Amino acid sequence: MSTFKNFARTVHAHPAAINRPRSVTELSQYLQQAAARHQPVRTVGAGHSFTPLVHTDGVLLNLDGFQGIEEVDAFTHEVLFRAGTRLWQVPALLKPFHLALENMGDIDRQSIAGAISTGTHGTGLKFTGLSAAVTGVQIMLADGSHVRASSQENPELFEASRLGLGALGVLTHVRMRCVPHFMIHAAESIEPIGQIAESFMDRARHEDHLEFFWFPGTSKAQVKINTRLDGQSPAKKPNPVAQWLNDELLSNGALQLLSSVSAAVPGSTAKLNAVACAALSDRSSIAPWNEAFTSPRRVRFTEMEYALPLDAFAEAFTRVRGYFERNGVEVFFPIEVRTAAADSTWLGTATGRDSVYIAVHRYIRDQAPGYFAAMEEIFRSLGGRPHWGKEHSLQAAELAQLFPKFSDFTRLRETLDPQGLFLNPYLRELLGA
Repeated sequence: MSTFKNFARTVHAHPAAINRPRSVTELSQYLQQAAARHQPVRTVGAGHSFTPLVHTDGVLLNLDGFQGIEEVDAFTHEVLFRAGTRLWQVPALLKPFHLALENMGDIDRQSIAGAISTGTHGTGLKFTGLSAAVTGVQIMLADGSHVRASSQENPELFEASRLGLGALGVLTHVRMRCVPHFMIHAAESIEPIGQIAESFMDRARHEDHLEFFWFPGTSKAQVKINTRLDGQSPAKKPNPVAQWLNDELLSNGALQLLSSVSAAVPGSTAKLNAVACAALSDRSSIAPWNEAFTSPRRVRFTEMEYALPLDAFAEAFTRVRGYFERNGVEVFFPIEVRTAAADSTWLGTATGRDSVYIAVHRYIRDQAPGYFAAMEEIFRSLGGRPHWGKEHSLQAAELAQLFPKFSDFTRLRETLDPQGLFLNPYLRELLGA
């Protein structure tokens, strides 16, 4: 029996088949077979979503056979990627053309199709999420047609499918706007949490890429500032001790160890957070764009993230801090705060408004069942929109109030796939199908 597990091991599925098409023709054949057998179809990239978007007992499509670059426009810097290309492969693919992605998140395991279909983003009020950098797609629909879409050709399908949750069809190609290769000066510093919380929005408007991490209940935060430099700027390695220690505490071995202790002995969490916070240190480096943006992530966790209007940040973060003051520290995992520029994607969390993101995390074996629910209540009360690939409890009626184009999306989905070939039970509730 075939088995699928997502990154966090919170979603398990036993699809009837896992198909790996290597051409558009093969993909069409698999869809025809699934439709004839009345089997639903979901498409998987890296399985990095925390929600059951790709859970199915029907057919699971793996697009690892659709990787690489097919076209590069030397004048517009637009690049046509095959949809299964992983983000970690992109720097090497773009290097011969001296190009880069405009922005990235801190994880690069996802496929391009998966990243844009769930709303992956980095940080910086001058830059959008990955979906808004898409200038065209090729998608196979439920009727087997292979369609091109852009702002000039099938514009509704374009706006919907560049963040489409895999509910409209199977993306085979994604055209993305790229930029000339650049270097980044990455500076990390430790600041009082009150200071960064108070100044964050003002500083975010001036820095290229600003974010911070806060271990709940502690007095300090790690602040990261990435400043874009010319592509010919020489690299400068960080202090190796500071680099190792910070990476281990925020992402890897030390975080794994301390998270395990916190889960086993919940009463120790506040002290462990204080130890981790005290061990973080300042560091700086100059590195290629992809190395500065991304970090290895080896600890399994689950996550909730909401996009809020900029003017809601102060109230939201004050209430988040107040939660820990009232309830004590339950979780050993830092809270992350980022921003993104407004875009026009129909289901984009930053559609129509510049946004600030607050992400809360849980180690997969911790004992804080009420944590996410409490955070979600705060975020929802301030107009927050949930990240599609991360945990939330909202369904169609609530989502329709948050995303102005939600009804347009569901109308188009119904037109393109009236039989629900690309739906699963989770998506039916999410989209009201």
